[in-house]
Amino acid sequence: MSSRAFQFLALVVAAICVVPSASFMVPSASFIVSPSTRPSRIIPAPPSSSTSLAVAGLDLVDPSYNLAIGAFGVGLAGGFLEDLRDEKGEKLLTAKPFGALALLFTLFSLFLAFQTTTLRFGFDGDSFSLVKANGSSMGENVVVGGENKWAYSSFKNYDFLPSSGFPILVYFREDQTPVENREEVPIVVDNLEGQVHFFPAISNAQQLKEGFEKHGCAHL
Repeated sequence: MSSRAFQFLALVVAAICVVPSASFMVPSASFIVSPSTRPSRIIPAPPSSSTSLAVAGLDLVDPSYNLAIGAFGVGLAGGFLEDLRDEKGEKLLTAKPFGALALLFTLFSLFLAFQTTTLRFGFDGDSFSLVKANGSSMGENVVVGGENKWAYSSFKNYDFLPSSGFPILVYFREDQTPVENREEVPIVVDNLEGQVHFFPAISNAQQLKEGFEKHGCAHL
């Protein structure tokens, strides 16, 4: 792994507990699964539920387990390297670091799989949102407050890191969040005004890109 990739990996793992302004891990390319190209689902929002988004319908983006699979692959590789031995049959000095790596990424893969299963990103008539798998609201954003729902008109920019062809993080900046509630984040790709959000690509990145383009979200 290159030093740049390792630094990026360390940064995204460090932000594991912050969602949706969260970043996660760089999966091993050999474990990437081609994203589905089938259209996303449109589900009706329950009209009388206090916990559901107040829209007639929500276009949910399909989940993608690429990151979970990649993390598990890194864990397997760490486990293999942890068991390497010298000519005397003794484990190498690198055994403990690789063992820790194996444990970290195995647990991390389970965490990613859980989030991929339970969370969805969706598009409605005027907003992009983070919701539960059944389309119900996640409630307030734990970082900046307010519902996890952002008007398309508030978008200042969006991007896929490190690229749309190899998406690990999905980035966007919006000016909907009040200035007094905005928080600094460790990753920025522009110098615009607004709150930055980034989240792991636990959804089909191609569908996300098409949704952003369809709804006219600003993009540099």
